[in-house]
Amino acid sequence: MRFRILGILYLLIVATAASGQILTDRENHWLRKNAKEICREELSEPDWAYLLPGLKNKKIILLGEFTHGAKEIFQIRNSLIRYLHQKLGIKAILLESGIGELIEADIYKDRMTPGQMINGLFGGWRTKEWVELMDYVKTEKISIAGFDVQRTAGSFSTILTGLAARFQINSLYYSDIETRYGVLARELINRKTVYDSVKTTTLQLIADYRALLEKLAAVAPVEKNRELLFTRATIGNRISYLSYMLDFVRDKDWNKKWAARDAAMAANIEWLRDNYDGDQPIIIIAHNFHIAKWNKNESTMGELLKEKWGDEMFALGVFAGAGWYHENGGNEVKMLSPDSTGMDLKHVINMLNGKANFIAIPSVKRKASGWLDKKIVVNDTFIDLKNSNEMVLSMSFDGLLLLREVSPPEK
Repeated sequence: MRFRILGILYLLIVATAASGQILTDRENHWLRKNAKEICREELSEPDWAYLLPGLKNKKIILLGEFTHGAKEIFQIRNSLIRYLHQKLGIKAILLESGIGELIEADIYKDRMTPGQMINGLFGGWRTKEWVELMDYVKTEKISIAGFDVQRTAGSFSTILTGLAARFQINSLYYSDIETRYGVLARELINRKTVYDSVKTTTLQLIADYRALLEKLAAVAPVEKNRELLFTRATIGNRISYLSYMLDFVRDKDWNKKWAARDAAMAANIEWLRDNYDGDQPIIIIAHNFHIAKWNKNESTMGELLKEKWGDEMFALGVFAGAGWYHENGGNEVKMLSPDSTGMDLKHVINMLNGKANFIAIPSVKRKASGWLDKKIVVNDTFIDLKNSNEMVLSMSFDGLLLLREVSPPEK
């Protein structure tokens, strides 16, 4: 009899967790009142009015994604960007792609098609939805820039060659430098690479990039030539990447490597922010991991930006309850079912109506919203190098965009 009762209790606990009835009555009431339905049936006409009060007077607006390969995230974010452009006068969007790889798409967008403009993005973002965003960027003359220290395409080589030829720099300084970089970068990310086998070539390439940087610095004032300004910044990023990746091959310190990348991205954003005219807010698009304002085990870009921007920054975490998505390699992955042993964010999403909901996270802790201040299971995404699957949402984000379901985008 005792075992029968325990079995019944276990089933009740599992059923309760699976159905999402894991909030207290007060928390459930708060959720129903404060979760704002953005879309009921379709994602084509979202109601973004609920977000606007929290975004006024913000200088940095970070829009996240739990994966780089979900069509519905791309679609609804495009709508949000159009809304913020029209309501807040946003004139610049910064993207998690190579800083050098988006120079052409920004400076020469007038002579490029939207389809050509996505070629500088990393592969997972070269989709129909991103072409649609580039069409809006081109039409409205919005500036775009990459802030990633990693190279995401090969377009910078064309920019560098043309610029160096224009300023009559000897081709010995640049003719094969990006090709050498590509070859070496592949060696540096190979887990089998031995430090001594790449040390000399890496240090030589760093020295060659520095020599090229000196040549470019001497030819003309950078403030008079935007292409030159961004080219020099890109070369600085090449040097940074080679330096921390060489350290990684030697030390195998994954935390240090990830911290170096996020520190470089934060520095790029600060540099880009300083090089855009006006006082309008800037949109930043990146993975939830990078935009998070706090991470227990890693140093993130969002944490570093928060140190400077504080309350002038807004981070929107984006998650989904079910569906399929493309992982970084382009393979389709099915999302996990809600965790049956504890509180899963999918339980919360399944309690909500509509296709998409927005929740503004209170700046002051309250019992009624206490679930936001506790660890909650968040699967199907990268959180840290310990393969954690729990987050304290209120410490990482200012708001949440919760989608009912996602699917892979059109390549």
